[in-house]
Amino acid sequence: MKKYAGCLSVKGNYREKNQDRACCLSSSKKGILFAVGCVCDGIGSFAQSEIAAEMIRVGIERWFLGMEPLYPENIDEESLIDDLDMTIRELNELIWIYRKENGIDIGCTMSLLVLLNEKYHVFHVGDSKILLIDDRVSQITKDEVSVVERDGKLKTLLANFMGKVEELWMNQSSGSLVPGETFLVGSDGLFKRLREDILFDVIRRKNVQSDTEAEDVLKYLIRNVMEMGEKDNISGVLVRIA
Repeated sequence: MKKYAGCLSVKGNYREKNQDRACCLSSSKKGILFAVGCVCDGIGSFAQSEIAAEMIRVGIERWFLGMEPLYPENIDEESLIDDLDMTIRELNELIWIYRKENGIDIGCTMSLLVLLNEKYHVFHVGDSKILLIDDRVSQITKDEVSVVERDGKLKTLLANFMGKVEELWMNQSSGSLVPGETFLVGSDGLFKRLREDILFDVIRRKNVQSDTEAEDVLKYLIRNVMEMGEKDNISGVLVRIA
């Protein structure tokens, strides 16, 4: 199976720095697909949360580069996914230790999509999102948030993030890949102002057939939400199954 992918992360028009991180890596040996796409959104109320997001990005990239020579000849799909689960939990612990040792609050969300042969696997922490677009738009992750009342108003708070506690709680799911499907992994800066009809229209109209076209779609979506006044950092990974 083959895929086309693009990856972008921008500071946006308002923030002083980019606390998001995004990465996308892939290989295909003997026609067997192995790819990862990950978006991490540093918690804005923590001044240095880009540290956590960067730790996850680097950790996932190192994991992929270590596994790519081994899959599928020397490690099977189940063992590879188990190893990734352990790696993510170790990265969470590293962030938690960093917080304790340095006396500063850092943390980030993580939405990670893994494509293995004819299946996809999702690892998710926080309120970034992964959408699946086929004949409709479906969110395949759950926003880990809580709603509280403050000063007579309802406020949404992030309930889970990388580095919050030493023992990570993480959502996982998996499914079968279908040719023509598109996955969009993104930080909340991408999704807060993105209209579903615009997303669906551009995905269907563009019919991505290359990595360059996948990145062009991301550029269009990011430009669209920035023009609508989005003030957050914006990051995304777009993957179309050929």
